[in-house]
Amino acid sequence: MKTQLSIFAGLFFLSLITFGQKVNLVIFAEDGDKFYAYINGIKQNNVAESNVKVTDVTPNISLRIEFEDKALPILKQNMALEAGFEHTAKIKRDMKKQLKLRYFGSVPLNEAPSNGASTVAYHTAETSGNNYNTATTTDNSNTTVTTTTRTSTTNSATNPNSAGVSISMNGTGINMNVTGMDMEGTGNVHSSTSTTVTTTTSSSNSSPKNTTSYTETQSSTGSGCRAAMTQASFDSMKKSVESKPFSDTKMSTAKIATKNNCVSANQVKEICKLFSMDDDKLTYAKFAYDYCVDRGNYYQVSEVFSFSSTTDELNTFLEKH
Repeated sequence: MKTQLSIFAGLFFLSLITFGQKVNLVIFAEDGDKFYAYINGIKQNNVAESNVKVTDVTPNISLRIEFEDKALPILKQNMALEAGFEHTAKIKRDMKKQLKLRYFGSVPLNEAPSNGASTVAYHTAETSGNNYNTATTTDNSNTTVTTTTRTSTTNSATNPNSAGVSISMNGTGINMNVTGMDMEGTGNVHSSTSTTVTTTTSSSNSSPKNTTSYTETQSSTGSGCRAAMTQASFDSMKKSVESKPFSDTKMSTAKIATKNNCVSANQVKEICKLFSMDDDKLTYAKFAYDYCVDRGNYYQVSEVFSFSSTTDELNTFLEKH
C-alpha cells in the first residue's frame, strides 16, 4: 500500500511539474492572411490557416511564420513565454502596411477560451500528409455542412495497476500590450581622461624622499558614460527586460534602458543571458559597447555565447573598435 501511495505521489508531482512547464500559443492574422506556423524549425499546421492554436508548447521557442501567399514576407520571432498560460500573438499590418508579429496577451491555461482557432498539438518532428479529416454532409434543408477534424495519434502502454491523475490549477492572468522600438547607436566616439596621483613620503631625518606616482585612466563614451548604473537601477532594468515575452521587445527595452544609462561589462553580460539565441546576445553586446564604462573587460561578455563562431564575431567587432 505504501508503495502504491509513493508511486501515486510521484506521478502527481511529475504531472504538476510537467503542467507548469507548458504553454499554449495562439497566432491569428488580423487581415485573414493564411499561414504556416513553424516552432523550433518544425511545421505545426499542414494546412494554411489564419488562426492557429498550438498546444503543449515549451515556453522558450523560435517562431517562424510562412504565408500561403509566397509574395508575403517570412516573419521570425524568438519568444520566452510564461509557463501555465495561453499566449496570443497577432499578425497585423502597421502604418506602412508592413506585416508585423505582435504579442497580444495571455490567460491561465484553465481559463483559456475557445476562440475558434484551429488546434494542433505541438510536435518536434515533421508530420507526413494532411492531419485534417474533412467530411461534407447535406441535411434535409439542402444546406451543406463541411466539418474539418484535426486528429493526432500517440502511443501509450496500458497498465491495469496504473493510476490516473487529474489536476486543476488556478492562476491569475497577465494582459499586456507591447510595442517594439529598435534603437541603434549612431556612432562610436570614445574619449578618455587621465589623472596623475603623486604620493610623497618623507621621514623626519634628511634621508631622500620616497615618491610614488601612478596614472588612473577613466574611460568615457560618446554619450559621456563614466560610471555604471547602480545595482538597484540595474536590477530594475533586468526585471523589466526579463518580463517581455518577445525577443524584439526584450531587445528594444534593453537598448532604451542602456542608452539612457551606463553599464559595466558584467551588467552587459547579465542582460545577454536573458536572450536565448546567440544572435540576439551578439546584437545587444555590440549595441551596449558604446555605453560600457570598462571596455577593457568586454572580452568577458563572450562567456555567454553557445557557439565559438559568435565569440569570434564579437572579438572581430572589438578589434575594430
